[in-house]
Formats: sequence, C-alpha cells, structure tokens
Amino acid sequence: MKENLTEDIKNMNVLGIDLSSTVCGYAISENGKISDTGFIDISKHDTYKSKANAIIDILKNKSFDIIQIEETLANFSFGRTSQQTILKLAINKAVICYILEEYFKVKILSINVNTMRKQLFGKCRIKGMKSKDFVKSELESLYPDVVKFTVLNKKGNWDERNGDMYDGIVASLFKDEPEKNNRVSKKDKDVSRKR
Repeated sequence: MKENLTEDIKNMNVLGIDLSSTVCGYAISENGKISDTGFIDISKHDTYKSKANAIIDILKNKSFDIIQIEETLANFSFGRTSQQTILKLAINKAVICYILEEYFKVKILSINVNTMRKQLFGKCRIKGMKSKDFVKSELESLYPDVVKFTVLNKKGNWDERNGDMYDGIVASLFKDEPEKNNRVSKKDKDVSRKR
C-alpha cells in the first residue's frame, strides 16, 4: 500500500463509493478520467456480509489502488432523520467498509461529501435544489460524456440509482489535498505538535 497518499493519489486508480443500505454507486477514475462506473443493487440482501459480498462480486476483477467513500452522517439533517436510520446507515457503512478493506487490502478514506463537491464543483449545493439534482446538473456540465453510463428504468426514464452512481463518481474524482481542502493531514498535525 502506498503511504504518501497526498502525493501519489494523482497517479492512482481511485474507486469512489456512495453506499446506502439499498444501493452502492461506484466509479473508478485515474487522473480525472472515469474508466468505469455503475451501481449495485444490494436491496435484496438482508445481511451486511451478503451486501458486501454482492459489492465484491462486481468489483473483484476491477483495478484500483484506494477507495474513497462518502462519510456516513454528512448528508443528514438532524431532526429530520430518525436516530434509528442514522444508526442503521452508520453500522451498514462500518461493517461493509471493514469487509471491503479486508478483501481488497487497500486503504479506505472516508470524506465529507461537501468537501468533495466543493473541490469538484466549486460549491457543495444550491439553495432550494435537491442534492442529487445538484450533482447531476454539475457533473453533466463538467463531464458531458458521463451520460453514456446512465441506465434507464423499465418505463424508459432515468433510473434514480444513477444518482448514487454520480455520487460515486464525485468520490472517485476527489483528490485528497489537505492544504487545498482546508484540512490538515495527520502527518502535518504530528509535525506541528513537535514544534
């Protein structure tokens, strides 16, 4: 595993994941180019292990060096989302990420969705616009070819799970650069404490 992620991530195949309890959106990119993307329906699986295995079955023959995933609680408005839902999603992500990290033997970075969107789009949202609609609009504006990956549902309409795939693309295209993202890496914190 590469140790200096900040410097090397530009040359890595990055797997971005948007994980819920029913759908896993994913994308693989290198140097800002999307090479593979899609979504995995995990709604019919009733255990965390079977959900993780369904994801592994799709991703096991794909090449990537690191996994970047949306932080669990970044999208929720406390007060509008029940504690039970938040807890269920946090456990879902923790268990599945553990299984994925053990299987693929790669580092998983959990990143705030707003940080990823700000880096890619210059803003994280537009007031009054749903987050999935915002990502769709911004992503298709920056990467018009992304529509070739979308899937239509049985009625011939845009499948809502494409939104999870688009969030996976955002996670894949994010470059972890602590100084530019107004974050300080653990290594930098350790250095500043020694001073």
